[in-house]
Parts: sequence; C-alpha cells; structure tokens
Amino acid sequence: MKRKVIYLAVGVGIIAVIGAARTYEKSLAGQAGYLGSEIIFYRESASASGTGHSGTDTLTAAEKKKKLGQKNSPAPSPAVTETPSPTVSPEKKGYEKIISDGKIKVYDTATVVLGDSAYELYTYVNSAASRYAKAVNKLTKSLDSSVKVYSMVAPTSVGITFPDNKRKSLNSSSQKEALEDIEHKLSGREVFVPLYDKLMRHRTEYIFFRTDHHWTSLGAYYAYEAFCEAKNMTPNQLSGYEVKKSENFTGSFYRETYNDKNLRADTLEAIYPLSQKLSMKYTTAEGKVISAPVIADASKYGSGMKYSAYIAGDNPYTVIQNKEITDGSSCVVVKESYGNAFVPFLADHYQTVYVIDYRYWEGKLVDFIKENKTREVILVNNISMTRNSYLIGKLMSCLNN
Repeated sequence: MKRKVIYLAVGVGIIAVIGAARTYEKSLAGQAGYLGSEIIFYRESASASGTGHSGTDTLTAAEKKKKLGQKNSPAPSPAVTETPSPTVSPEKKGYEKIISDGKIKVYDTATVVLGDSAYELYTYVNSAASRYAKAVNKLTKSLDSSVKVYSMVAPTSVGITFPDNKRKSLNSSSQKEALEDIEHKLSGREVFVPLYDKLMRHRTEYIFFRTDHHWTSLGAYYAYEAFCEAKNMTPNQLSGYEVKKSENFTGSFYRETYNDKNLRADTLEAIYPLSQKLSMKYTTAEGKVISAPVIADASKYGSGMKYSAYIAGDNPYTVIQNKEITDGSSCVVVKESYGNAFVPFLADHYQTVYVIDYRYWEGKLVDFIKENKTREVILVNNISMTRNSYLIGKLMSCLNN
C-alpha cells in the first residue's frame, strides 16, 4: 500500500467499518496524516451490514449536549519530529495527568501514533451498545437467580493512557461516559464490574501495550482486583506473583501502522498463577483436545504472537483445573481475547474455570451452565466490542442460543 503524509483539514471524516473480528475506522483521505493539537477529527460509524450510525447514535448522554464542531487552527507542518516522552502531573480528579507535546499521526486503520505508542480510535455507537446490553439482560433472565452474572467491559488504551492535552484533537468518544451508558442499559441483575476508575488510578503504569490493542498482565491484574472487590473476594497480592519477561513483542498496532518506526517494541511481562497444581486443556475449532500450560513461555513465540502465551490463545473452549482446591467451585468465563490475560488470575480461586470464546464456540451457554452446575458467569470484553455488530451477533448467539 502506498503511504504518504498529508494534512488533515477541517471537516475530514473517518468512516468506521466494523469488520468480522476488529472494528476499523478509515480516513476519507485513505492515507496517513498528522493532526495538530487544535484540529477536530470528525467521523461517522457503520455497522458490519453497511448500515451507518451517525449523529446522536454515536454519542453518549453527556456528549449529546456538546456542539459537534468548533473553529480550528491551521494544520501544522507535516514534518516528522521526535516525540518527547509524556510528562506526568497531578490532576484534580485524583488521577495523574499525562501530557505530551508530540504530533499525532493517523493511519487508515483507525490507529494513531503518538510518540512511541499506538492507540485505536473509539466511537460510541448507542444502538450497538443497546444490543450488547439486551443480550446480557436476556441471559440473566434465562438463568436461575442463584447464578451470578458479572459484566466486565474493559476500556482501551485510548480511553486511559492517551495524553490528556491531545484528546480534543481526536474528538473521540468518552469511554467513561460510554461505560456509564452501557451500565445503565443493563437490567440490574448483573454485577457490572467498574474498570474505568480502577485503570485510571494506574494509568501511568505499564497497563497497556504500546504496539498492541490488548492490556498487559498488569492491566489485567487490576481488572482482577476490581472483580474481586465486586465479588467481595480477597485478591492475591501483586508482590506474591512470579513474573517472567519476554522482550521484543510487536503486536497488532505494529502491523496496522505498517511497522511505524516510531513505535517501541513491548515487553510481555507474564504474571503467573500462584498454584503449582494447575492443568489446562483446550479444544480447537476442529475438535482436537490439547493439554497446555496456563501461561506458556512467551520467548518461544514469534515477535507478533507473544500474547498467545496466555491460555494458548483464542480457542473455542478451555478448561483449567486446580488440584489444590476441592470445594467444587467453578466459573465460566465468556470472552474475546481481552479475557486471555485475565483468566490466569482466576485459576487460584476456583477448582474449575471454564473458558468459552464466543467468537468460535457453537454451544448453548444456558444449557452449559445447567449441565456443569456453575453459579458464576463472567463476561469479559473490551469496549470496542460493544460497537461491533458482528461480535455482538456472535455473543448473542452464544448467550441466547
């Protein structure tokens, strides 16, 4: 693909194309470009079927009250310059504030680069979020009241670690407001695990990868802490875990920015479960059952595949057994790939952890829950999933089949 840097003038739009596995927003210019700190980035979004969502459908309740545009300053010079590392200063809300004086580079894959890090643009789609909530509500209605359903919707790096003084340049939807809207759409029988505040309080730590759209083991640990708080369960202390590092991880953002030379390769710091008596078996799409460690040695994986070290990657069905626990406790995690780094933390608390990747599994969840007599269902998704028509359809099929 031929790439060249262009100026983005006022009124340039982004079309969000929600694909089968990932949601992408494309520049109308179709090429990479630089944004000045005062330039507003306009977008529309579209469903997988091609039906567009624009106007108030892409806004949260708070954003609907805001004006859609403002007067813009001229675009800066497109010359590539070295971006200084973001500086950190206190913020009134109790979160640390991240500041950067670098330029934002935008790619046609809805990926932006600032300094040595990349981020995925995010647009809230109200109708899609409503479908997500409807699927979860229908699930809880179908289950006995003794079954607890936990909904975990993870914000992404652009909503947590993106520099505060550059947010207006993207005119990106507020993930805080989006998560509040999603929570309000749920019936109330579910336990909505609040992740935004938890991650914001650790936003200056290494909780998201620079070159990949996932959270790190550390980010997943803080999500695990939030889950334990919601469940009234004591989490294991971070200091008690063994951590193994694997250098030179270049994930999805590295590919989506065409190997942008400014991106700095990540270090995958895998946090291993405490228990020494774990066993895991996963079932492939072809039906083959394979034994594997809960977390593999990431150094044996290629630079772009290291995230697959968590629970052997994305498989339709996985079972983790803890021989140190004999109380019959179990849970079922229904997830996409964000759940992979989260699941290992649960292995220390349950005799059996069932893991279902709804993108590939073809069973009936309600029947599965009844047959295995599990009393806890944990839904783990990143916030971009809740605007993706295809993935929501797959989740609905799994939850309500």
